[in-house]
Amino acid sequence: MRTRSVIVLATTGLFLGAVTACSSDTAKTAPEVRVSEKSTASTAAQDSPSRPLDLGTGAHWSDTDYDGSHISGTTTALVYTQPVNVELPDEAADFENPTWAVLEVKVCADARSTTVLVAQDPWALGFPDDTRLNAPLLSGGGVPKPEYPTGDGGRVTAGTCLRGKITFSLEHGKRPDTIIYAPEGRDPVEWVVPKT
Repeated sequence: MRTRSVIVLATTGLFLGAVTACSSDTAKTAPEVRVSEKSTASTAAQDSPSRPLDLGTGAHWSDTDYDGSHISGTTTALVYTQPVNVELPDEAADFENPTWAVLEVKVCADARSTTVLVAQDPWALGFPDDTRLNAPLLSGGGVPKPEYPTGDGGRVTAGTCLRGKITFSLEHGKRPDTIIYAPEGRDPVEWVVPKT
């Protein structure tokens, strides 16, 4: 997949931004930000199922953050919709004849957790041929709302949740069979994509 690093501005007021900076899921956080979904603990515990979950079922995880504090929560893939109509220019797709899909997800921080940083980066679609399509980090005008944060944009404080949509472009005629959540330092969690 090619990386989007430009902002497309159309005269119709359509704005599409792609964030190419490292997010909290793939790099250490800045000194002023104490916590992230990524962990440095080698003894991370995650209630990771051995088989893919059904959409709407949460996966609980617990870890130790960079500063030694407790960080935990529940991650859920809620709804997968394909095809969807989006108001994005052709240049926003990675495929010549794209099909658009939207994945709605939610992350909740436990009541005793430090703040959790969330982003689109750890999310991907898995296909029957064992290939994956990473979240494309689309945001801005034309993207279905509420959009899930790109980059370091989403902070979930103790006892709260953040829900949003991730927009994917797929090759026409292709449909994933799993949704994958794989933050660095933790075992991936998968959900089954229902057949059409």
